[in-house]
Amino acid sequence: MSYTGKQLIRAAKKRGYQIKEGGKHTLVFDPMTGRRITTIPRGYIPKGTLNAILKQMEITEAELKKLL
Repeated sequence: MSYTGKQLIRAAKKRGYQIKEGGKHTLVFDPMTGRRITTIPRGYIPKGTLNAILKQMEITEAELKKLL
């Protein structure tokens, strides 16, 4: 299934991440450590990029579906 950047941002917010938007990407921060987790591009996200983002956020695609 294809996902958009907006869907990933919504899932990140539900997981408690802080979001900083600007430019062509959105930054997702871990509130516990304050470090940047990932950047999320606009529009539909290619499968390889999606897998990398999910790995950094420590969730699976099945968990992502539940969050949406």
